[in-house]
Amino acid sequence: MKKNLQSKFEIRLDFERNTVNPSRLFKSFADMIDGINNLDHLIAESVNTKVKSTIFLDDIEKGSLIGRFWNELVVSEDGQIDNSPDENKIEEYIEESRAESLNFIAGRKHTVQDLEDLKEKISEIALSKNLSNSFNYAEPDTLKLAEAINRINDSTDKLTDIESYELKSPNKEVKDIKTGNTKIDIEEVEKALTDSEIINKSEVFYLIKKPDFLGDTAWSFKHGTKSVSVKILHQEWLENFLSGKIPVVPGDSLHVKIKQTSKYNRNGYLISEKTEIIEVINIIHNQQ
Repeated sequence: MKKNLQSKFEIRLDFERNTVNPSRLFKSFADMIDGINNLDHLIAESVNTKVKSTIFLDDIEKGSLIGRFWNELVVSEDGQIDNSPDENKIEEYIEESRAESLNFIAGRKHTVQDLEDLKEKISEIALSKNLSNSFNYAEPDTLKLAEAINRINDSTDKLTDIESYELKSPNKEVKDIKTGNTKIDIEEVEKALTDSEIINKSEVFYLIKKPDFLGDTAWSFKHGTKSVSVKILHQEWLENFLSGKIPVVPGDSLHVKIKQTSKYNRNGYLISEKTEIIEVINIIHNQQ
């Protein structure tokens, strides 16, 4: 049975009047809104993987930059197996789990152990709301949780040391969300979760969409009907390309040797997958 939930919250950004470069505050505020929405969606996904999320602006208040919002979350689509508790329990679960996640940031936590402790607290909240007895409940994905927290943390990068966020919801309040926090090391999280790693090497043809002219980012390609972003590790070929010795024009393809690294947890679930070009074998020029 479909459930429409409303998760209300208020974001307050404290700053000094006559602040320099005020546009950065609005950019940071927008990033914070998106980050909260993403976190709410992730938490709701643990109740049911079929979630739609829409965020609405309710009011803006002068003084400090204050926005009041409500996030409409639709969980448990028709046709899903569902014995989930009432809407109030799910709303409380989202509100309390969000607050714990923001306290994680305000407390300047960032280690893998800190993240595991946060997941345990969220699980305890689910247990207290009887959500863990639902057919559809599953603990939030650890990597996605880390990425969601980093995304919120990123929104504070544009702030100064004396500026900070405060978030209020009906029953929770979190203060002192500031800049300068250490981000969660995603690679360390992957390492902690990984039980086995499988590496495959193969040759493929990639149609070039967008080259990297800086030499330190990924190239954009088409592989069949899929768009992929892959970094080239073949240093000698890159140096020749960047010096102009190897011309590349629209419609060209690369014949390459790739390395695909897949990491799995102890249950055999795929944690992460990374593809890298370790050798450029040849350029296939457009014949049109």
